[in-house]
Order: sequence, then C-alpha cells, then structure tokens
Amino acid sequence: MLQPYQETRRRFFDHAALRIEGASARAARDCRTPEALTPGLQIVLTLRGAFVYELGRSHSLLTANDALFIAAGDVSRDRFVDGQPLDYMLVTPQLHGMGAMLGEAAVAGLAKAARATLVAGAPPRLQHAASALWNLCMHERAYDDIEVEQCVVELLTQIAQAVGARSAATQPSSALRGRGRLIGAAKELIGQGRERHSLTSIATQLDVSPAYLTDLFRRHEGLSIARYQRRLRLSRALVELPHTEDIAALALELGFSSHAHFSTAFRATYGETPSSYRRRVRAS
Repeated sequence: MLQPYQETRRRFFDHAALRIEGASARAARDCRTPEALTPGLQIVLTLRGAFVYELGRSHSLLTANDALFIAAGDVSRDRFVDGQPLDYMLVTPQLHGMGAMLGEAAVAGLAKAARATLVAGAPPRLQHAASALWNLCMHERAYDDIEVEQCVVELLTQIAQAVGARSAATQPSSALRGRGRLIGAAKELIGQGRERHSLTSIATQLDVSPAYLTDLFRRHEGLSIARYQRRLRLSRALVELPHTEDIAALALELGFSSHAHFSTAFRATYGETPSSYRRRVRAS
C-alpha cells in the first residue's frame, strides 16, 4: 500500500540567477499535498506521470505535454491522479539576473508570462531538452560542469520559446475557455498515455459526440487527441530509453503496435531513431 506522499529531490543546477531541481514523487490516487505559497516564479516540467495543479477553483492536469508557469504569490497544492511514479523538474529563475544567460528579450517574455499562472504546451524540442538534462543529472555517472550548463541553456531557450508561442497565440474565446473543464476531463481520462483509449470511448464517458470532442480538443490544445496520446508515450521513452536493453519490449509497453511503429513515430517527433538516441545518450 502506498504511503500518502513520498518525494525525493536532487539539485541539478545552482546559480545566482537560476536553480533547477529534479524530483521523483509518488502517492496514492487522489492524494493532495498541503497548500503552499510560491514566493517567486517557478516552472514545472513533467518528465513522466501526471498530476493536477489546484489553484483555488482552477484545476489543471499536467503531463509531459505541458509546461506549468506558477506566478509569484500563488497558494496552491497538487493532486495525484494515480499511484504511478511522477518525475518532474522544478525551475526557479531569478529574472533580474538571467539576461546574460538567456538574453534580455527572452527574459522579458518570461517576466510577462510570470504575471499570472499559465499552462503552455511543451513542444518536442522542450521535451527533448528536459530529458537531456534529466538523464545527465539524475543518474550516477561522471560529467563535466560545462555539459550541464549546455543542457541548461538549451532548456531555458526552449522554455522561452514555448511561453512566447503561447503568448503570441490567439487567445480562446470566453465560450471556449468555459469548456476547459471538458478538455481537462478528457486529458485526465487519457492520463499518462499508458492505456489505449479510443476516441469513441473517451467521448462516451464525457457524454459528448466524438466529432465535437475532436474539434474542441484540437482548438484548445493545438493538436489532435491521437497526437496528444502519442506524445505522452514518446516523452516517457525519452526518459526510459537510455536504461532499456530491449527497445521492442519498451515499444509494446508504451502502447505501440511494433518496434517499427515506435521507431517511425519517435523519429518523426525527435529527428532520430530510438536506438540512435539511446546510443548517443549512453556515449555522452
């Protein structure tokens, strides 16, 4: 039986302008952490698993497809959606000192985003950058400080681009914002992408038509339900491939029909095959 809440953290990068930590947590389904005050901007990037971020009456499901920007002064807590492990990174920037590291234009974009809590999409390049830093720092092996700095700069660049794309995007209408709960319910049903869910089964459980759900999800999230599920599986592969000997078995575990299906999807998303990615990360 799972304990109510367990978490371990590791410091990845500590600088006057930035702190990055890696965390692994686990708790029973529907376990809620105590409410906590966020004193300054924090960015949460999920590597594996899912949780719900509760800020007052606003509840947002976070997976590896999302980047959470928490504004200073928020009092919030997290809810676990299942008993599966949750791996995430916590980025705590000091914006006034990050100009030399990231560039003033990117810092200005982050500062603008920091005024209110928001959830932005985590595109493949951001997922790739996050997993690179995670795989470098989370596992016991020798590495140079410059390797970490290089990964950190790439991660920050992708974070700035992700929040910039969100800010530049057309904001949804008030009517569409009101349907956010339906999208959240759909994402929670999809969960971590461990199980295959048909569009019809998701729509039936939400008591809407598949056509309506398809259109609404695409407009709200910027990608289809099928791509959303596939991206969740692939993001998990980024974390697990360096430590996997049997890629075919991992492909089946992630819900792909074959090694070839998995390899094609992985290469289309991240620009290299699973085997070349594993070889490169191990060799680095």
